[in-house]
Amino acid sequence: MNAKTDYERYITPETLATDQSLPIEQKLERLEGWAEDLNAGLRASGESMTSIDPGFTSALLQRVLACMEQLREAQGQDADR
Repeated sequence: MNAKTDYERYITPETLATDQSLPIEQKLERLEGWAEDLNAGLRASGESMTSIDPGFTSALLQRVLACMEQLREAQGQDADR
């Protein structure tokens, strides 16, 4: 498995974001891969190339992006210390 698909073992983006066994950088890398894959699915759905549910995928993408934002904020706070 590579970092791009390492997110697949997590049920939710929140579970990945709170995984204490990973440093923030790895969490962000995995969440970025998840976001890229979700965006690709949405593009394909827009072109009728897949049967994914755009509403569900969009909601999941928002959750992934929210987790990324929270981690970046935490990362910035750690750097300020």
